[in-house]
Amino acid sequence: MVHNDEFQTMSNENLGTKKDAVRENILTIAQEIFSKFGYKKTTLDDIANAVRKGKSSLYYYFSSKEDLFQEVIQKEADILRVELAKVLQKDMDPADKLRDYVMTKITTYRQLANFYNAIENDTAAVEFIDKIKSQYDQEEIRMMKRILLDGARQHKFVIKDFTLVAIGITTAIRGLEMPLSAGPYRSNDLGKSVDAIVKIICYGIMRRD
Repeated sequence: MVHNDEFQTMSNENLGTKKDAVRENILTIAQEIFSKFGYKKTTLDDIANAVRKGKSSLYYYFSSKEDLFQEVIQKEADILRVELAKVLQKDMDPADKLRDYVMTKITTYRQLANFYNAIENDTAAVEFIDKIKSQYDQEEIRMMKRILLDGARQHKFVIKDFTLVAIGITTAIRGLEMPLSAGPYRSNDLGKSVDAIVKIICYGIMRRD
């Protein structure tokens, strides 16, 4: 026999699960709409219509369009963080890991329109973007340093200033993301493009006779 307090606990758990599912559905649909139209042109009415709920229902889960967009951005940033963390956990040659990192970064870039539009140009007026961007930049540098330190420990890389080199490489990769994802090199074989980039990072452009 189920007592009243046990029944209440089960009801609360079911309610919480349903609420989480609805919230996740709103985030997923909002993610698609923001990707298509951008932050500035998207309205809560657009999202409410797509979710098939009244706009007032959205306020039950999110306090504003900015709050909803921030959640979308954070969700996409977490996706990128998870994918790059998988690369760091692999047991492989440091140069191959560097290649895998760049490949994963650019491949994921192509999928996360909201995150990168927010970082690049779409929402310069939204204050939280600067905070997320700064946090993201620091995480990238830390991840790159792990790859470089691993390479140095295996006597594959010779590096004096790991932080400086990590900043240089992450900045270079960031500058190549757009050309390789949406620019004139999008149609190129991504693997070959990444191989060329990593070769330059590891060996430079100086001729060796």
